[in-house]
Amino acid sequence: MKTTNPQFKAHRRLIQDLMTPAFLDEVSAPRIYEAFTSLVNLWAKKARLANGHPFSASGDINKAALDVIFAVIFSLDPKDSVINAQRQLIASTASINITSPSSIDEPAVFPDAPISGAPKAILTLTESLKFLAISPIPKLTFWLVSLLPNMRRARAAKETMITTELEKAKTRLSIGAKEEQFARCAIDDILRRELATAEKENREPAYNTRTIFDELFGLLIAGYDTTSTAITWGLKFLSDHQKIQKKLREALRSGFPAAIAECRKPTAEEISKAHIPYLDATQQEIIRKSITVPLVTRTAMVDTVILGHHIPKGTNVFLLGNGPDFIEPPISEIPEERRSKTCQEAKGSIGSWDPADSNLFIPERWITNENGKESFDSTSGPLLTFGLGPRGCFGRRMAYLELKIVLVLLLWNFELKIAPENLSSYQAEDNLTHQPKQCYLRLLSSPLEGPGL
Repeated sequence: MKTTNPQFKAHRRLIQDLMTPAFLDEVSAPRIYEAFTSLVNLWAKKARLANGHPFSASGDINKAALDVIFAVIFSLDPKDSVINAQRQLIASTASINITSPSSIDEPAVFPDAPISGAPKAILTLTESLKFLAISPIPKLTFWLVSLLPNMRRARAAKETMITTELEKAKTRLSIGAKEEQFARCAIDDILRRELATAEKENREPAYNTRTIFDELFGLLIAGYDTTSTAITWGLKFLSDHQKIQKKLREALRSGFPAAIAECRKPTAEEISKAHIPYLDATQQEIIRKSITVPLVTRTAMVDTVILGHHIPKGTNVFLLGNGPDFIEPPISEIPEERRSKTCQEAKGSIGSWDPADSNLFIPERWITNENGKESFDSTSGPLLTFGLGPRGCFGRRMAYLELKIVLVLLLWNFELKIAPENLSSYQAEDNLTHQPKQCYLRLLSSPLEGPGL
């Protein structure tokens, strides 16, 4: 669907309130906080059982991210969350088996609670997208994959779940959840938006439409996989960069004085409203280095010229954010006359990275210092992860909020110790996102509200 298509604009109007500061602060932040507080509690138990041994963290991060998106979209009851099932399983585990207990580098292996129902369906459907991403004939591949029994079951479960949640939301709307009251979740807001549009157009509201089903499904897919991947990379980076981690923990300790004074962790509201330059810089550097989405594609709407090369109308242009100028030195200097007029006019609005260290994890690259005061500068250098323009990532603000809350909660409660080299590979696999093959954590419980660092 083209950006100029009125249907695209109608779809965006349905969900446009979900990234407003009000919705993010009142709905998203508390649910993100709750889900990752559950993850902290789970990992506290795992850390005690592991007793210094590393353990795989990827699965738990994925589960927590899945809980977040279900809670934000459908107001998931915490007792029904995937992480809660995992917590109950680990709570009943008195001890774990370690192949070589004498070796502190031997990983601890924990049992996994099974995932079923709608969460399992979303995981299955998300996983299937990797086949389309690597296929030279995606349409045929999609058709073939769709015939698989597990895919058919997953689609049916997804449709049933959305239908059920729509009925719940319609009931809430009909018994008084009107516009003057704040939405409990995204689906409530979407139905209110449809009701308001219908009244304006003098028609009956249409809630059970393919448009609403597809928008809800799109939010589930896009909001789960990308964020969990960025979090996973971020924890790897911080584990392997102990000085940066220590500096970030010190910044958190200074940035939340009330929480420190009252011997508690920061609240969701405190975190969402906090302006801590080194925290913002670390988030941005995680996003830059993780290359969660390594490329952006755009279709030429007219015959055009890019850097002196003729691009016919209809050509798909791949914009890579995982190489020169982004995380590697530039290949060569591009003559300015090859650039478009608008590009030349924009020169200087975004900085460039020092070729000597563009491949390194350095949050300080996003920090400016004027008259002794540090501040975060998002224009310090190029970043393409979220795309640009009207087709840029719709959930960008929520992604930043989620990563911010995760970093604060985890680093407030734990020190991330270095994992053994054989469990710290930076090899990755490209599915819907660019995911690390390994993410092992060695956690030390060390709450910031305790004695000073």
